[in-house]
Order: sequence, then C-alpha cells, then structure tokens
Amino acid sequence: FGYRDSITLNHYLRFTLSHFIGTLRLSSLSADDSCHHNFQFDHSFETTQLLLRPTLNTMVLVARQPFAVNHGLTASLSSHSNEWLSSIVPVPNHRRPWGPKSPLKGLFAGSGNGAMSHPYFAQSVVDLTKRSPHEVNLLYIGTASYDLSRYRDIQTSAFAALGCTVHSLDVANQSPLLIDIEEAVEKAHIILVSGGNTLYAVDRWRALGLDGLLKDAAHRGVVMTGGSAGCICWFDGGHSDSMDPDTYRAPMLSEVQPENPNAGSSNARKSTLFNEGSSAIGNSQEGSAKDWNYIRVEGLGIFPGLVCPHYDRIQSNGVPRMFDFDKMMSRHSLELGLGIDHFAALEVNGEDFRILSIPGVAGSVPHADGEESLTTPMIPGAWIKYVDEDGTVQSKACPSSGKIEDLLQALVDPSKHIWLDGRVEICRRQNPGPSMD
Repeated sequence: FGYRDSITLNHYLRFTLSHFIGTLRLSSLSADDSCHHNFQFDHSFETTQLLLRPTLNTMVLVARQPFAVNHGLTASLSSHSNEWLSSIVPVPNHRRPWGPKSPLKGLFAGSGNGAMSHPYFAQSVVDLTKRSPHEVNLLYIGTASYDLSRYRDIQTSAFAALGCTVHSLDVANQSPLLIDIEEAVEKAHIILVSGGNTLYAVDRWRALGLDGLLKDAAHRGVVMTGGSAGCICWFDGGHSDSMDPDTYRAPMLSEVQPENPNAGSSNARKSTLFNEGSSAIGNSQEGSAKDWNYIRVEGLGIFPGLVCPHYDRIQSNGVPRMFDFDKMMSRHSLELGLGIDHFAALEVNGEDFRILSIPGVAGSVPHADGEESLTTPMIPGAWIKYVDEDGTVQSKACPSSGKIEDLLQALVDPSKHIWLDGRVEICRRQNPGPSMD
C-alpha cells in the first residue's frame, strides 16, 4: 500500500506503515490489549480499513477491505531498477519467475492426517487426473511415517471412499527390487506421500533410486500430493520437524503393538498419532514444550521454494511455526518462502494455481471479502515470504488463484544460493535407516 501515515496505539507505541502488505506482527504489545483497534487510511482516493487484533503474545494488523492482490499482471521489467517484478512479490537478480517445462499437477497441503483425509481435498486431487475415481490408481508412499498402516488408512480413506484403487509402496524398513518400485510408480495416476519425517523419507528414496522415479512421474503428468512431509518433499526444501525425536523410526516402530487378527489391518499403538501441527496458536499448554528445533531439509526440487507446512500451528516444542519460519528465512535469505496453513493447500494445474482451504475452520489469513465470521475470524490460506534488501522478512498473503509463474521463483544458481542446514547430519545420526541399525 505504501502508506506514510503513522498511528498511535495505547502504551504510546508508534510505528510507520511502509509498503505494508498482508500482516504486520507487533511482538512488543501485550495480549492484555483485548479490544480491537480500527484505523482508516486514505491513499490514492481509496480507503482501506485496518484491524488490530491480539493473538497469543502478539498483535496482528490485517487489511480489512480491500484485501486483494492484482494477479492479472504478468512478470515485467521495472522501469526504475534491474529487478523483475511479478504480480505478487519482487523478483531479485538471484531468482527468476518459474514456470514448469512440462504440465505439472499436484495438491500440497499443510497437514497430512488432517488435510489429506478430508473429502474436499481428495476430490480436488482426483479432479486433477481428469479421470473417474473408479479409473484412478493411487500409490501411497508412507516412508515418512515408516509405512505404518494406521497413517495409510487415515490419509487414503477419502480416496478409497470415492472409489479409487489404493496401492502402497513400502520402502521405509525394507529395500524392494528397483524393478518392483518402477512398476508401482509406472501404474500410478496419483502419488500420495504421507506426513511424518521428511528427512528420513527423502534419504531413503535417494538410497533406493526412488527419487528419480518420482521426478519422472511428475513430469509425465502423474498427480503429486501429500501434506506436511508429503508437501515439503516436492519442493527445494522445507521448514521441518524432522528433528523431533517423536518422529524418529525406532520410537515410532517400538510403540506399535502386534496386530490383532480380529481387529482389522490397522496397527494399534500404545499412544496417539504423532502430533503433526499439534495445536493452533493460542491453544498450546505452558510448561509442556519439548527440547527440539525445526530444521531446513531438502526435497526433490520439482518445484522451487522453501515450504513451511502447519504454518498456523504450534508443535510439541512450543514454538509457533510461522515465527520460526521467519527466522529460517533470515538464515536462508536468498530463497522464496511459502507458508501453508494446517487446513489449506496449494493446487497446481499446469500454468495455474489455486489456494484451497477446508471451510469452517480457522487459519491465519484474513477473509478476502473483508467480512469476518464469529467462529472463523481468520481462514486457512498461504503466505509468500521473502527477505528484502534491508534484510527484513516480508510476508504477503497468496491470492486465491493465479499463474504459477507469478507465485513461484527459482534460484538462478541453486548450488550457490541454497545453504544447507548443518543440523541435518546430527538428525541423520539420531534417526538411522534400516541399513544402519
């Protein structure tokens, strides 16, 4: 918006709105400021209402109306600099607008169990195949959750209910012949990757040669999908909970009791499902945080960017992912970031994208029409993030639809511009695969 106006809040806090886009968080304010503050700014003969809302220990400033992004523009050369400008965020010299060389299709959700089990997302994925559900072969790859059948059943249930045929490719704890892996991938119309430990999954795929097969499948039009780890894996990298000991192979397998032949095929566990995106911001319990850190992990690189699933959630370490993602963006400042809420998804269909969300649940994005619901003041959505020339992390809400080249940006030289996280090697030693046990 480019406002120069400054406003005064109680406690005499002043700040300047400069190129304000999306959400501005003020960590210095107390959540005791429970009232809403409304401010009007007149700029270029248009009035935009801004709402200051307390949440957790921050104040969130959101645009009420209009809250829209002009995504009808295409990438063009700025007249005042040598940077390319897309319709969503600036494109600096070390990145370029990205478009697929072949028509890629996929749906990438902020959660595995929560999102992929929802009929709306399942139907959206099937629609991308342009086939009747009864003609669709879905290949479930549960490596990230160690091929435990309970997670498979949850994340494929909505697809099975539509009539899709579900097959599994189990490689987390065994090493099938490459010819068998190739046959399973070749038959798939949809490949669904489970949530879980992203680092473990991608490492196993590379060890078995499955990574190349997944890339080939994507480029020949197979629909890619998954949530959480199943979202991160398709991109350059992601903000991951792979260092959470609760997601490690040994403890997860040790908690599986022998299957009861009279109780169906699902594995029974002594405890509940691992807590992917365990709670919404503001609902975490004090004093219950565990000692582990989010890390940047590598994906398959089919799509460019650094992705944060569960963007609006807090996990067992007690750290909101949206705040930690900003810190990660500061450390990996050349990459473009994409934060996807727990119940939202990015759908890619060739040159086009959409941001989808499950109706009736809360998220982190203001309502596009400026109207709020008493039950869902903010809705699930996605945020695009980048680090500006001053080293500040900027965030902008993704439009509901547009062209993929206006959303994603590829690094000009990934070998120089992607900086690996040194803690990954520690995590690998702590969570070895079957060949290292």
